[in-house]
Amino acid sequence: MLFYMTSGKGKWPMSDEKREVLIFTPTPNEYEGVKKHLGDYKNFKARVVESGPGKINAAFKMTAEVRPLLTGGRRPLCLVGAGTSGSLNLGMSAGDIIISASCLISDWRMEDDSGRQHGPYGQFTYRPLSPQTVDDMLIDCPDPLVRKLADDLAGRGYKKGRLMTSDTFVAGRANKLAQGREFGCLACDMESGAFAFTAQNLLGGIPWFNLRVVADTLDENLSDYFNKEIDMVEILGQKTAEALTALDGLIGSERG
Repeated sequence: MLFYMTSGKGKWPMSDEKREVLIFTPTPNEYEGVKKHLGDYKNFKARVVESGPGKINAAFKMTAEVRPLLTGGRRPLCLVGAGTSGSLNLGMSAGDIIISASCLISDWRMEDDSGRQHGPYGQFTYRPLSPQTVDDMLIDCPDPLVRKLADDLAGRGYKKGRLMTSDTFVAGRANKLAQGREFGCLACDMESGAFAFTAQNLLGGIPWFNLRVVADTLDENLSDYFNKEIDMVEILGQKTAEALTALDGLIGSERG
């Protein structure tokens, strides 16, 4: 038995069998940090998957994991990206957790800064095939329940905002602030945009969101990140579990 409950334009499958929420983490430490905190949820089963770092790994792993489920008629309820990030904003501190339903892939921009986009990975189909403007780098989840979740978590101390994704580590305080202002992003990472684009445009519009803990601030670098990584992934795991509990409650209230 399977039917759909609609929330605005969103559709959340309902069935006698629990559907899955898949959480994709880039690194082994992030995987372990999230997995240890996963609980039992009334309205779905949660499972964590290690994708590997970077946009290509993120897109390929999500596609490889989800397409067999779709073929077998087991469409996931939601896809979640979870990991660490670097601050692009004066208001972000180490350990802050970001809930994001909006991403921007910054290295789709041409190096001559002409405002036209083509990206470095033209042979991979997770990116647009034609030249894009800056606005077209944006990926926003349209699902009303995801947006309701983001608002709910923002009231619980999560930072709600846009994430920037790039395969290049963003270094230097001035450079970080400049990119944060230009793109309207709170933090940067190497996978969120690929998770978002793949879920929304390649896998049939499965609802998605990203959770990112700030591991390095404006004045810190990679060595600072690695010194704090274990503590940060512990926070990530705790806050991912908290977000899933909130999602479970929202789905339950929507279903009545």
